[in-house]
This record gives sequence, C-alpha cells and structure tokens, in this order.
Amino acid sequence: MKNIIVRSLTGSILVISVVGSILLGEIYFAALFFLITILGTYEFYKMFHHSKYRPQLIFGTIISIILYTVLVLIANRIIPPISLSIVVALLFVIPIRELYRQSEEAIPNIALSIFGILYVGLTFGMMNLLFFPGKMRIETYHFILAFFIILWTSDTFAYLSGISFGKHKLFERISPKKSWEGFFGGLIAAIVAAYILSLFFKDINSIAWIGYAFVIVISGVYGDLIQSMFKRSLGLKDSGKILPGHGGILDRFDAVFVAIPIAIAYVMLIV
Repeated sequence: MKNIIVRSLTGSILVISVVGSILLGEIYFAALFFLITILGTYEFYKMFHHSKYRPQLIFGTIISIILYTVLVLIANRIIPPISLSIVVALLFVIPIRELYRQSEEAIPNIALSIFGILYVGLTFGMMNLLFFPGKMRIETYHFILAFFIILWTSDTFAYLSGISFGKHKLFERISPKKSWEGFFGGLIAAIVAAYILSLFFKDINSIAWIGYAFVIVISGVYGDLIQSMFKRSLGLKDSGKILPGHGGILDRFDAVFVAIPIAIAYVMLIV
C-alpha cells in the first residue's frame, strides 16, 4: 500500500512538471528536459557499474548535454542545423580518449559511450522539434502535449487491463508481466484519448490523430521492451533509484526513446 502511494505521488509530480513546462512555454520545457537529460545519461552509464564495461561516464554525459542544447537552439532557429557537426566532431574524441584508458574492452566501451549520448541526449533533444510554435508554420506545442497524454493513457490502461484480464504473454522472455490483453487495453484507451484531442485541435483530422496514437503506442511498447532487455542483460531490476516507486529516469521514460523519433517523423509527414 505504501509503495502505491509513493508511486502515485512521484508519478503525479512528474506529470505536473512535464505538462506544466509545456503550458508555461518552450523555455521551461527545454530547461526541464535539460535536467532530465543530465540525469538520464548519467544513469545510463551507471547501469554498467557492476559489469566489465566502462563507458566514458563524465565525457559522455557532457557530450549528451551539448547535443541536447544544440538541438534546442536548432529547434528555435537560433543556430543553423550545420551546428550538429560540433557534436559529430566530439563523438570522434571518444575513441581517442579510449586509447589512454588501457581497457581490454575498448570497442564495447566506445559503443556504449556513443549509444548513451544518442539514446538519451538525441531523443530528449528531438522533443523540442515538436514543441516550438510557429517553426512548422502552425502552432505545434499540442503535438508534444498529446504525445505524453496518449503515452500515459496507454500505460495506465495497459496496466489496468493487464492485471484484470492478462493471460497471453506479450514478450515473456523479456517482460513476463506484459500481456496482449494489456497492450490492446492501452491501445484502445489511447485511441479514445486521441479522438478527444481531435475535438480540440483541428489542424489534422480525427483519423490522423488516431494514427498518431497507433504510432506512439506501438513504438512505445518497443521502447519499454528495449529498456527491459537492457536491465535483464545487466541483472538489474531498475535503471536507477532517483524516482521513488518508479526506479530511474530511464524506467519512467523508456517508451519515449523509441516513440518520440517515430512520432516526429509521423507529424512531419502529415503536417
């Protein structure tokens, strides 16, 4: 009972923080996820603390922050897209630094260092491309707001459907608790949420909004499974402990890491 209360309180604070930052404006949103990017990247590298691999924790986190910041500035048209070449140049410093670490696992260390930057810094940075109003000739903030509403609705009803009706395992080898009943329960709820959103935001029709829900839910499930695969391969229950009742940043935003790039591609195609 205590864990449910703690989990609900933490979840509520997180929801209020994300939704509040969206409603307050792009600077607040960018600032919130700047902090989340730092914590998420650091947490990703710390997952390997008890393994034989040693990704470049400090340097990788710094590059992730730089990548996030560059994407925010590009999204707001403060700097040109060519500025990403700075980050590309920094990525090539990682194998150079590995030369001086005298590690027997050089290739995995380099790969994990770069992957952590792309997995966290790139993904969270890309969210800003969906947010900034007027940059796509229409007001776009509602696409990122809808993204989280649809994702959270799906998560909530997938959990409720799963514990109530779940019998057929979705991907037992990776996540034994997930069921097909939970998946479809979450998908149906997300479709309903998308239809309701279409009544308020009419720049795309209801069919396109429902398609947005499909894209987010299906890709989000893969994001969830991928994070579960990481933890299982490392023998971890949670990626971190910073969010009481939820685990770590990566645990709470696991679906986002696959869903946001695909959601952005979808919006670019239909708008």
